[in-house]
Amino acid sequence: MYILAEKGEDLVIIDQHAAHERILYEQVLKSKKSRIQELIAPVMIELTPKEKVLMEEYIPYLEEYGFGISEFGDNTYVVTFVPEVFGRLEDTDVIHDVISDLLAEGKIKKETGISEKVSKTLACKAAIKGGSACTPKQMEELVEQLKIADNPYSCPHGRPTVITFTKGELDRMFARTM
Repeated sequence: MYILAEKGEDLVIIDQHAAHERILYEQVLKSKKSRIQELIAPVMIELTPKEKVLMEEYIPYLEEYGFGISEFGDNTYVVTFVPEVFGRLEDTDVIHDVISDLLAEGKIKKETGISEKVSKTLACKAAIKGGSACTPKQMEELVEQLKIADNPYSCPHGRPTVITFTKGELDRMFARTM
């Protein structure tokens, strides 16, 4: 869930999900539709009539980010490809999660609001989940990528990615005096 690191004499705690979400969010904003991956088996999404109306608004934005979505019957859509940001997509439920999260927001008034929401949702759903086991190499890569992020200190939703405790703060917490 957390990566513990040191920076000089300071203890740094990194939330692996929030950090990965920040990294992916910035990648999504920079790349948009640059890389896609075709799904071996298309994913079918059943919608209510109300969700269908919302989906029609979202489709152009989802396509801009690398989704291949088309109508497939009355209230059914088929997803044939997704952004590469999802990596090797083993669990197609994440596609349902992205669509569900977007549709749950309802109608968004400004176009920029839709793009922002799509970017945040893609990054969140594609990021390492809290509590997922990471190898030391994966942790190191995550820390290195976070170091070069434009805004490494918070995820797109505003949660902190990194908390730092100075040696002095740790000494006080442990009632140590120098």
